Amino acid sequence: MQLIILALIGFIMGIATVITGGGAGALYLSVLTLFFNISPAVATATSLATMFPTAAISAYLHAQKANVNFKIGWTMLGWGTAGALVGSYFSGDIPDNNYNTLIGSVIVVLTVLMIIKKRKPTDTKSELNTNQTKRFWQASFFGIISGVLSGLVGTSGTTAIIAGLTLLGCTTMQTVGTSVFVLAGISLVGFLMRAGVGTVNWLLAGVLAGGAILGAFFGTFLLTKSVSQKKNSQNNSLIDALIIVGNMVMGVALLFK
Repeated sequence: MQLIILALIGFIMGIATVITGGGAGALYLSVLTLFFNISPAVATATSLATMFPTAAISAYLHAQKANVNFKIGWTMLGWGTAGALVGSYFSGDIPDNNYNTLIGSVIVVLTVLMIIKKRKPTDTKSELNTNQTKRFWQASFFGIISGVLSGLVGTSGTTAIIAGLTLLGCTTMQTVGTSVFVLAGISLVGFLMRAGVGTVNWLLAGVLAGGAILGAFFGTFLLTKSVSQKKNSQNNSLIDALIIVGNMVMGVALLFK
């Protein structure tokens, strides 16, 4: 029964990943540690092993619909990898009771920046053609933040990716598609870095990933029916709201945990 519930959780989070660009790493960790009584090290490695195939499939599905900005994505992924190495190196230097406050504060600040950007939209085509050097360093900055968060706590740092893409002027669908592309790479790097720290529970990872991959396909079907088939639908206020509310709730929950 527990495995069926786990597959259902994976299915729901697969839908959420392909629609909002989020990785659900924190939720996976909570489910694995609370309901399956496995160590945080094993839960982290298992979570990352689950996120990679889910994000990779989601990125492929979005790429088919031209929702992935590969230029920005590769920049974020490259710097995110460097940030993950730095975060992993310093992960043991931060007291456990400060983790939640640190990560929660970063998520809340980034979410507020997203809200400000969405309230003052600019012309997307004009913004995408602005100074390329400036855009490169902006993408690099948010890639590093994402990677550092991934290295510190073993999750994906998706909030930093989405915030960076939003502030760079990407549309809603391009933000989601590029986010899962970067997430696939960072979660793979994080998994390889953590593989020696905690052994993966392949049964749980397989059940979660299987459900999540099915959810990603179903989520793509929902997007096709409700968003992508409409003209000028690259920006979507409902998805923007889901992303912002979800990140804010997660950040505040960590602050008060």
